[in-house]
Amino acid sequence: MKKNSILYVQPIGQFSGSLKSLEETVKSISKKYNVYFLVPNGVAEERLKKYGKVISVTGLSKFDNSKIGYYRGFRWLVLVREIYFLIPTFFSIFKIKKKIKNLKLIHFNEITLIPTIYLFRLYFKIPFILHCRILFNRNNFVSRFIIKFIKKNISQIIAIDNDVKNSLPRNLEIKVIRNILNIKKLNTFNRFKKKNVLNIGFLGSFLKYKGIEDLVEVFNKLKANNHMINLYIAGDYVRNENKFLKFFGITNEVSKNLIYNKNIVNLGHIDNLGKFYSKIDILCFPSYLNALGRQVFEAALYRIPSIVCLKNNSSDSFINKKTGLSFKIPGDQKKLEDLILFFYFNKKKIKTMGNSAKKLVEKNFDIKKNLKSLNNIYSSLIQN
Repeated sequence: MKKNSILYVQPIGQFSGSLKSLEETVKSISKKYNVYFLVPNGVAEERLKKYGKVISVTGLSKFDNSKIGYYRGFRWLVLVREIYFLIPTFFSIFKIKKKIKNLKLIHFNEITLIPTIYLFRLYFKIPFILHCRILFNRNNFVSRFIIKFIKKNISQIIAIDNDVKNSLPRNLEIKVIRNILNIKKLNTFNRFKKKNVLNIGFLGSFLKYKGIEDLVEVFNKLKANNHMINLYIAGDYVRNENKFLKFFGITNEVSKNLIYNKNIVNLGHIDNLGKFYSKIDILCFPSYLNALGRQVFEAALYRIPSIVCLKNNSSDSFINKKTGLSFKIPGDQKKLEDLILFFYFNKKKIKTMGNSAKKLVEKNFDIKKNLKSLNNIYSSLIQN
């Protein structure tokens, strides 16, 4: 009996949280289906080859209507790139039709892929899944058309948490399935070897909107004031090579001098989570996205609390002053400094909050439960 084929469309070619979550998902379901990936050229292309067959493309056309990336001012110029990417997106359809047999389902791994979904719908009459990972901006004129399109063309919407779900209109049928967190071996780390030292960690791409610039500047200030703290960062330096966009100030690139200096321990890209989390006492994720990254939940599994930037959040994902500390205004370095100092002077709270964070994550990120929900959706859509 022939296996059914599933195509995953991954919008970002660089390493990202969405790529990591996709890897963990297909690692668990690849035996049941023939798995294919459509992805822009880059790191993601090489990593996904381990789990299925990869069809690479120069770029996939997107439309960003997230609460951070929505178009305004000079940002509308980004659409020039997205219009150009319609060409390789269009030709990727013919590659897929030629290479993939028995294709029963296409899983789009982010809501930004609306233009790509539109082109695909013209040529494929099979179920589409839309996986929403960022907060949607429903307060502008384009959101109406996006939602209308989604209602008509998407068979199932998945949100990674209630915050993402609540950012979308209530009249949409949305299933919350949390990211797969598959950490096989949890070590009990011997933290606080030096009781007067606080080890801070940052994990993620080195981009402005991740808040790494704010964190480094606060760290440098605390270090200059003789506080005994260390900063460990791990991730990829992302360079914006599009000179046209950079000319108009549309860049998230950070200065290399900022993150490559003698005071910071830069571990670079790291797949061994234990190696990173064994070095830190708290995780800082002062992102401008008003959303929790998967690293916050990974850290929780290691009993590490986080400092995050959130305007508001669902209590089933993060509880301020119980599983970590949060501040509301992106870029508020004074507040970030105050929260770091709270942990610096209250080491016992790190242990208490870390234990609470682990319990909450284990409750909500049940691997078997989440995989079962996803498999049920796949089976139902394919059968119907």
